Amino acid sequence: MKNSNQIIQSLKSYLSATKINSTGKSIGRKLVLIESDDWGAVRTPSKDAVKAFQNKGLDIGKSIYKVDALESQDDLELLFELLSKHKDASGSPAKFTANAIMANPDFDKIKASNYTEFHYEKFTDTFQKYPNHSKNLDLWREGKSNGIFQPQFHGREHLNYKRWLKVLQQNNEAAHFCFDWNATYSGTGDYSFMEAYDWDAKEDIDDQKIILADGLRIFKETFSEVSKSFIAPCYNWDPLIEEVLKEHGVEWIQGLRSQLMPTGTFDQYTPLQHTFGETNSLGIQYNIRNCMFEPSMNPNRDWVNSCLAQISSAFHWNKPAVICSHRINFVGFIDVKNRDRGLKDLNLLLQTILKKWPDVLFISTDELSQFAIK
Repeated sequence: MKNSNQIIQSLKSYLSATKINSTGKSIGRKLVLIESDDWGAVRTPSKDAVKAFQNKGLDIGKSIYKVDALESQDDLELLFELLSKHKDASGSPAKFTANAIMANPDFDKIKASNYTEFHYEKFTDTFQKYPNHSKNLDLWREGKSNGIFQPQFHGREHLNYKRWLKVLQQNNEAAHFCFDWNATYSGTGDYSFMEAYDWDAKEDIDDQKIILADGLRIFKETFSEVSKSFIAPCYNWDPLIEEVLKEHGVEWIQGLRSQLMPTGTFDQYTPLQHTFGETNSLGIQYNIRNCMFEPSMNPNRDWVNSCLAQISSAFHWNKPAVICSHRINFVGFIDVKNRDRGLKDLNLLLQTILKKWPDVLFISTDELSQFAIK
């Protein structure tokens, strides 16, 4: 039985989701999509790095960098085992839309250039440099084959490398300290380095188009198919880059209710409102996240019941339940307790979804076009 705080939180979650769900197109089936970002991206490389950042006095206490690491084989195997247990009305298991980063910085080459040139390595090469990750790509492909882990394109890097290099060239002590640990953390807790498609000058857009095309090429080479959907890191991008998405077969743009359009100043954006099923001038549709499940972001919140309330709202308004849940919630390479909490809550969430709505279907974002949208 819920206590009064849980009831109030669930009600707030339901009403908040209703603001999103009451507009836009409708869909005739109860669909559950779990869109999970950041797979393949480096964050903090190890427990030792966390300790080093703390000893240095960097602002990492409440930062995602404290627990967010490249997913390990153990992380993937435990997640896949859990997803496989929960079957929908068609007999299909629960599924992650695994929004993936195709490349990470090549720290050695960047340092050799005296921080004047950006170099990257494919995410599959990064896997080989970590101690419990060498079979990750095989596991990704196995998860894809088993219908539980569907990679989609999140970006070439989860990094605004121009900003990063600029700060490194200025000999910023915190940025250099993190760089020497093979991390792109700024040391200040802000997200300025992570916003790959934010721009500081309009001229950056042309470079972003080249980066997008290159990342989409790597995706196709790796998985032998195009990515039918895309989600911009940190939800900010300029509409001018969308033509590249169209050229490479993207049919859906994942995102929140508001697209954060760059203005040339970090953390100042022009919000562009979107609704589910809306189509842009290029024929690409928008899929709007209307449910949040982020246990690692706020461990004190009851994420299961608040997410269930948001799902209720989605189904009431004939929308798919699109659950936003980042990789950070399911990785234990730095802190096993973080992964255990995320998997425990996910298990309860999926269990309750199937009990409350036994006719649901689990799908990935690229499968949305198979359903009638009116």
